[in-house]
Amino acid sequence: MTRALLALKLRLLCNGPHNERAFSLVAGLVLAALVIAGASSTADGVIHEGWIAVALTVWGGMWLFGPLAQPRHDPSVISREWLRGYPLRSWRLARALSWTELLGVGPLITVACLSSLAVLAAPGGTAAAATAIAAVAAQLYLLTWAGKTVAALASWLLQTRAGMTLAAVQTAIMLALSFAGWVPVAAWLLPRLGEGDTALVTPTAGQLPEPVIDVLAALPTGWGYSAALAARDDAGTGAVLLPLAALLTSGALLHLCWIALTARALRRPPHRANARRPAVPARGLSLPFATPQVAAVVSRELVTWLRDPARGVELRSAWLTPLLMALIIAFTDWSWALPLVGPAAAVFGAMVAINTYALDGTALWQLLTTPGALKADVHGRMAAWALLFGLPAIALAAVLWAATGSPLGGAALGGAITAAAAVCAGAPLLALVMPAVGTDARDRIYPGQRAGDPTGGQMTIFPVVLLAAILPGVIGGSWWGNVLVAVLVATVLGATPALTVRLLQRRGTGLLEAMTTGDTGLLRAAARTKS
Repeated sequence: MTRALLALKLRLLCNGPHNERAFSLVAGLVLAALVIAGASSTADGVIHEGWIAVALTVWGGMWLFGPLAQPRHDPSVISREWLRGYPLRSWRLARALSWTELLGVGPLITVACLSSLAVLAAPGGTAAAATAIAAVAAQLYLLTWAGKTVAALASWLLQTRAGMTLAAVQTAIMLALSFAGWVPVAAWLLPRLGEGDTALVTPTAGQLPEPVIDVLAALPTGWGYSAALAARDDAGTGAVLLPLAALLTSGALLHLCWIALTARALRRPPHRANARRPAVPARGLSLPFATPQVAAVVSRELVTWLRDPARGVELRSAWLTPLLMALIIAFTDWSWALPLVGPAAAVFGAMVAINTYALDGTALWQLLTTPGALKADVHGRMAAWALLFGLPAIALAAVLWAATGSPLGGAALGGAITAAAAVCAGAPLLALVMPAVGTDARDRIYPGQRAGDPTGGQMTIFPVVLLAAILPGVIGGSWWGNVLVAVLVATVLGATPALTVRLLQRRGTGLLEAMTTGDTGLLRAAARTKS
């Protein structure tokens, strides 16, 4: 059975989509090559070998926190749903399935990174190099099952409301560190940039303090490093075998934990989406300058954003990420950059709102069969996004401008306004052009289910909204620049919704059929036929 599952995994990897996997492979190998180059330069004294311990600790942290970066996606290539009905014991199936987890991009690039241990131990001779190779295998065993077990635990936690909040907080932390984690370093190198002083502080990569190296070597991510250095320095059999035994023992325990969690998932029958709240008529929402139909759509969208598990994680992470970014920047000398968090909030709101039609699923039939509902639906989605993300982003930029008195405050406030306008107009349109079809909303009860991969739409709208946020700072400042920006905003908000309604009328039936069958190829075929 193990060989059959390994062959299935290989065929899926060879014949499946390669874009994201190829990018991860190339980027990972480049980073691993940098670590290996650093290890080889330690022999010449260019850098201290303690920095290799830092690199391996960061790499191990990526194994632990990486599976939580996309909480709505099943990290396994072979889905558990495929094997749940097999007449086999769950433990036997999970044990056979576990070895397929060792095939993938992650273990491959980790082996390349951990080969730096063999480079460190090479000056100690052949025996030390052989010990380092064993440390590489043991460290890979531990990191792989640590990451897989964390992913399995996260999949289980995401079936609870507390798990949804935890996933949103973790995603927000990772996004905040990704987008603002460089600010402390930049503020250290250019401490007076806000005053127009571009004097660069020259960094020095000296030797790390010995207590720091000892702490990193004592962590599980540093046990292989300790074994390799002990073998190189001939520190004794105990200093070599103890870290290796700890790696193998911990890896075996995590391996058994993953098998137990997977066997439990295989024994569990498929969940049913049962309504926890009674369907009672809601109070009407009154909005100025909005028809009752648009107000009804806004009310529905607000409730959906708060209750739907897939949208709920995105909503929480989009709210938390800019606040965490502001917290990171506030502890540096770059307080003048704080108002820029406002446009960043609009950008994050854009990235979570570009797949709403596919997330709603086959409920689209109600819009297609109700006369006049399409126009109200588009305008209602725009107004709901403005209430949830647009107005808070603008208010955040204004508050931070008032609190810091930054010279970039006016440009940041204008950028938040233009970015919010671009998302209000563009998000419903992009949701029709690039839908990521997944599990239907009526069958989706927790974010870990496949709710569609909106990465393509996110990568499309990100530069568009970023350009809109930069536009006021580029052409603003004068009266004609402000007038031009206002005209552009009014044009986008006026013309794009009409285009979205027209596109929804033409492609609505094809989109509904694609969501019913789960095949987006039908949507592309219908679009080609009508064109």
